Amino acid sequence: MARTVEIGHERRLTLEEVSAVAEGAAVAVIPASRDLLAERRRQIEAYVTSTAEPAYGFNRGFGSNVRDKVDPARLKGLQVNLIRSHSVGLGDPAPVEVVRATMLLRAQSLMRGHSGVRPQVVDQLAAFLNAGITPIVPQFGSVSASGDLTPLSHVALALIGEGEVLVEGARLPTSEALSPFGLEPLELEMKEGLALNNGVQFTAAFGALATLRLERLLRTAAVATAVSAQVMLGADTPFRPDLHALRPHPGSVRLAGWIHALMAGSPLREAHRPYEIDGEIQDPYNLRCAAQILGPCWDLAERARKTLEIEINAVTDNPILLQANEQRDNGGSWGAWAGQMVEIVSGGHFHGMPVSVDIYGLLQALGILASLTNARCQRYVDADRNKGLGPQLKWPGADRDLAEQPALLAERATQSGMMLPEYATAALANWIWGQALPSHLMSLPTDSGQEDHVSMGVNVAIRAYEAMPRMAEALAVELAYASQAAALRQEMRHLPSRAGRDDPAAGKTPVDWHPVPPDARRLSPAGEAAVAAVRRHLPPVVEDRVLSGELQALGRALLDGEALEAVGPYVDLE
Repeated sequence: MARTVEIGHERRLTLEEVSAVAEGAAVAVIPASRDLLAERRRQIEAYVTSTAEPAYGFNRGFGSNVRDKVDPARLKGLQVNLIRSHSVGLGDPAPVEVVRATMLLRAQSLMRGHSGVRPQVVDQLAAFLNAGITPIVPQFGSVSASGDLTPLSHVALALIGEGEVLVEGARLPTSEALSPFGLEPLELEMKEGLALNNGVQFTAAFGALATLRLERLLRTAAVATAVSAQVMLGADTPFRPDLHALRPHPGSVRLAGWIHALMAGSPLREAHRPYEIDGEIQDPYNLRCAAQILGPCWDLAERARKTLEIEINAVTDNPILLQANEQRDNGGSWGAWAGQMVEIVSGGHFHGMPVSVDIYGLLQALGILASLTNARCQRYVDADRNKGLGPQLKWPGADRDLAEQPALLAERATQSGMMLPEYATAALANWIWGQALPSHLMSLPTDSGQEDHVSMGVNVAIRAYEAMPRMAEALAVELAYASQAAALRQEMRHLPSRAGRDDPAAGKTPVDWHPVPPDARRLSPAGEAAVAAVRRHLPPVVEDRVLSGELQALGRALLDGEALEAVGPYVDLE
């Protein structure tokens, strides 16, 4: 593999490293951290086996069964039964990349050394990741409090040699998949089943990957804005740095800076900059307010990033082991146990609300971005508002000389042009809005009322992740329109102008045409590069053809960051 990501008790993962492992990178366990796990396991085993006190997770039942004392001879069976009984996932399997990210995050949490597991547990997770063995994990069944119990149990089920896994695309019983890689089922010891299925790593995995995708899409939206502003004969002045210094919301300042830089050096912008040519005073909000609209979306993404960077490096199971330094809660002192990792503390670190709130912000951002994209697409196909590009962006636009070509006009009458992609953005925006149900506000009690407030965060996270490709497709439509418009501007010899043509008596503003030479019809260098990237998947539409496959291919390319790679040599979108 091209990259190896290390995990350890003092190492902090990044979202980018989570993505790398999700896509196939290897995992290495830091030896010193492995030794630390072994020593702390020795300490807690000695403590639990030498005292008659109840120790949740070690010698007691789980959840509402917490009062059930378990015979020492049955402690291993308790852990196996926990995993089997909690593997009740429903629905389609989660994407491979999400499951791999989940496994990495669970391993990282255990590596912190506060869960009391043997290093062999982390070794098994790393071995599965490095062998490309991915547990089959049904998406639904978690309420993201007491952790993602069900999906994490399906992961643990594979570790102990049960359930099903994917290996090189083939779905196999785990019992058949391990031996070719020299692996054996993990034999769980006390507390280890509970340590594997407590925590919201499934939720966090969806959220981490969705956050990275949203950041990529918002950068792509900045590219789309810059190109749209140029081909729609918009201004660059709304994105001036000195303007945004007067209202310095971080996201808006960042987006305005990107858009301004992406538009820099545009001959087409310079061709209509003078008012006596352009005749326009203000652009519509979908262009003029783009930084103020996209900026808060970036702020939401950044807030999610900060929250998830905390979460992916946190200890999230229950109970958690702390160093026995203070006086015991029930009185007395720790005596010989002082200084060791033997204080067993029940808390709520498995609750998903801290991440649910900010993952929901990703859906808010998508809803805003989808609306903005659709507003621009509406304008592209509207001949009354697209500044001479003609109805439905039909080839070759609406230049004043078009009337001299009756054969072309007759052929255009049979064409729909790019009418329907705008419909698709309306459908996609509506679907994205429908995904924005705030599930984290709709808690339902579980476990006989013991768990009387749960976060439901995984449902939010799944929808945020699944909405990203749809938003990429909507941006693909906008950039397809922008590419078409750029081609039309090159074909047309004039720009429409309302300068000095106001006619109040006529009740409207007649359009004049201003001649523009070919070199002045080009976009900024970054804009030209972006359009070239679009045209690799979707060339200009000079006559009606099926666009579905081309738009989907462009959407996938945008989701992978292809437009950002294209403009990278010209503008640093960081």
